[in-house]
Amino acid sequence: MKEESVVLEYKKSLLELKESVISLSSMLNKSNQGELYFGIRPDNKVHKFEISKKTLSDVSNEIRTNLKPLPTRLDIDVVKIDDADVIRIFVEGNDTPYSAYGRYYTRVDDGDIPMTNSQLQHFFEQKEDNYLNWEEKPTDYTFDDIDEELLIKIIRLANEKGRLNYIYEDIGKALTKLKLLTSDGKINNAGYYLFGKGKPLLIKEANYPTDTRSEFGQIKQFRGNIFECIEEATSYIQNHITFKSEILGIERIDTPEIPIKAIREIVNNSFAHCKYAVKSDSIQFVIFRSSVKIYNPGSIYKDIDPIKFARGEIGSKIRNILISDILYKCGYIDSFGTGFERTFTLCNKNNVKYYYKNDEFGFTFVFERNFSSNFDKIKPDNDKINDKIKSFDSKILSEIIKDKNVTIPELKKILNKSEPTIYRHLKDLMTNGILERNGSRKTGYWSINNKLYQE
Repeated sequence: MKEESVVLEYKKSLLELKESVISLSSMLNKSNQGELYFGIRPDNKVHKFEISKKTLSDVSNEIRTNLKPLPTRLDIDVVKIDDADVIRIFVEGNDTPYSAYGRYYTRVDDGDIPMTNSQLQHFFEQKEDNYLNWEEKPTDYTFDDIDEELLIKIIRLANEKGRLNYIYEDIGKALTKLKLLTSDGKINNAGYYLFGKGKPLLIKEANYPTDTRSEFGQIKQFRGNIFECIEEATSYIQNHITFKSEILGIERIDTPEIPIKAIREIVNNSFAHCKYAVKSDSIQFVIFRSSVKIYNPGSIYKDIDPIKFARGEIGSKIRNILISDILYKCGYIDSFGTGFERTFTLCNKNNVKYYYKNDEFGFTFVFERNFSSNFDKIKPDNDKINDKIKSFDSKILSEIIKDKNVTIPELKKILNKSEPTIYRHLKDLMTNGILERNGSRKTGYWSINNKLYQE
């Protein structure tokens, strides 16, 4: 058995749990990683004790509550040493300095000592203001793992915005132009998270009928690349808020209770500034009866109040430089400050209240919902159904008239929209009785109710 060192610590039992959290923080501050075992005596002999699920839960809760910020990697496992079960904890992270119970420690040989003021100052001065190291880290994915159609679409959008002047030739040259390849030609993390076909990112969505999570609600997990997740999240929120409908002449005007542009600003910024290296956390979109909550791992730069960005008192501070640059080029975001400014302005103009919270775990933005009697779920009016059909619905119906066997993937290519967006519109058309699906998913076809729709 190895001797204790700057990256290895043994503890006899959970009576030393607090000292263990301190050791983890000091090893992280010294070496960006550390390994600790419960069940090993000072003489390096195994000390048997009972380990249950509650034991592991207690250890996890103690670490997550008192070791800040949360390490990028936190493994808690039961392993066998000399035919006895012991608890192994492994931590890894470079977001130094890490604190334990509000104090900072460093490792000297196999001991933990409090940091001096000068040591702590050095840590903060050397601390990186972005996570470029994670973005630039190479992956083992190849060009076959990149969604070429999406890549071409984003380059086209960037050219149209005047933020890029580049004619697409092939995947390799395009990724090089966008700084998404390493010096030896490997796709980096930023490139794969933006354009990967293998669904690298997990987001969580939920809709609850009350203001707590205690009532049963619709809970959903979605995987995709950053662009797919942005479209999914925006559509999910839009589908679960209410609209006010007015007929002006022959045109129907649908006004959402929360401005869609404000929602998209916060959704887009959540992906631009998320701390992707934290594998144990996900971007979350939760709709309650009285609010819409958007959370992303990774707090705002040095706990700065977003109002200071919006007022222009402080320039934009970016966590993910490469990802944000692509989102900027194609028009999804401008700078973090202007995104907040537009959101605040839109909410104030439409009498939508909002608040936000920034802590060591991440950033949360909350829109308060408007339950005015003027807002309700949009329902079809059969007498004027053509006036009420949204323009994008009409595009879908036009393609179905051309080819009743057209599929959702084919509509995605023709209309240049995501599959979740197209599916949502098809579902609405079927719910309103305008569209019907006949037969199976593979061999079926679409039929249009001509009594409700005239092209």
